[in-house]
Amino acid sequence: MTLIKPIITEKSMVCARSGRYTFAVVKGVNKYQVKEAVETAFKVNVTHLNIARRHVPALRTGTKRLAGNSSCLKYAVVKLKTGQSIDLFDLKETK
Repeated sequence: MTLIKPIITEKSMVCARSGRYTFAVVKGVNKYQVKEAVETAFKVNVTHLNIARRHVPALRTGTKRLAGNSSCLKYAVVKLKTGQSIDLFDLKETK
């Protein structure tokens, strides 16, 4: 599985209104694998795709305050064909 989870933040929800959806992906995947995974999982057409890595700073733990490696997060921003959407990102407005 190449997709780990959808990223639901304020910024990603604003982008979702314009057809750009954000997903956390496995570290070793490329654009072609992410495109195929999104198209098969959600039955949509991907027109544009960006992949980026967000590095998490090293944590200092223990009595000697040694620096430990924390894993970096790789995420993909997917743009869909006009008129298509993913239901995971649809928030119903309540009054």
